[in-house]
Amino acid sequence: MAAAYETIHSCLVDEFEVSPALVTPEATLASLALDSLALVELSLVVEERLGVTVADITPDRTLGELAAHADASLADANLAGTNLAAESVS
Repeated sequence: MAAAYETIHSCLVDEFEVSPALVTPEATLASLALDSLALVELSLVVEERLGVTVADITPDRTLGELAAHADASLADANLAGTNLAAESVS
């Protein structure tokens, strides 16, 4: 969760001006007072920075859950890339 969480953390603090003290893995997006437009913007920024789609961002998700989802998507993408490379060699 470290890489995705750090990306989400810095995005919330730097771009959405959320107090760093509020940005914890247990915090929900609703507790950070992000409206629906901010959630869409956050999903786009996360996609841009991490290269994964996190379209199911909802106010009740915690930052830890969001980061775990992003990390799992990254792992799946890396695995798919590895499998494609292995198939092209065979």
